[in-house]
Amino acid sequence: MRTTCRRCLRPEAFCVCDHLPTLNPRIRVVILQHPREVRLAICSAWLTHVALAGSELYPGFCFEEHPRVREHCAAPGTMLLYPGDGSTPADRLAGAPPETLLVIDATWRQAVKMLRANPAVAALPRVGIEVAAPSGYAGLRQEPVEGHLATIDAVAEALGALEGDPARFAPMRAAFRRAVELQLECSTGARRSPRHRPGSC
Repeated sequence: MRTTCRRCLRPEAFCVCDHLPTLNPRIRVVILQHPREVRLAICSAWLTHVALAGSELYPGFCFEEHPRVREHCAAPGTMLLYPGDGSTPADRLAGAPPETLLVIDATWRQAVKMLRANPAVAALPRVGIEVAAPSGYAGLRQEPVEGHLATIDAVAEALGALEGDPARFAPMRAAFRRAVELQLECSTGARRSPRHRPGSC
């Protein structure tokens, strides 16, 4: 039975807490996590949550009746981190950033379905980011389109732009890259060792 880190929820041999800071952003981050993302070995949403004091993480698919999510959606200072037409680049909002940033943690196909199921979330004004570096999932999980990021990458980029201090949130991305490196090393070792049990990384 392996010991698990109580903070990052990774096996101790794969713990990245030494690399993962605890930050106090001016903007509250609220993560809506698709149920399938909860089961992933590397959960970038959880790492985002533990790195950001005051953040909130809610697993689920439909949040129309969720009291806390409804409260955030009704507040005038809430925006949705989501790219595409109609989104405002985060750096343009640095002078007047949102009070709360809602984030959907899902694959892109899942995220589209979640927006359809959550009209109040979909109706929020949107924030986009200029991608400065590739996804931290590189080598482990393929993003469907170049420029798409893992949740922790996207949140770090957004907060850095909105608060005008990208370097402050860069360690979040570095910790996630380290988590991916450890997972890849484990997978490589599993292929080399016939005694390795599937799912033990």
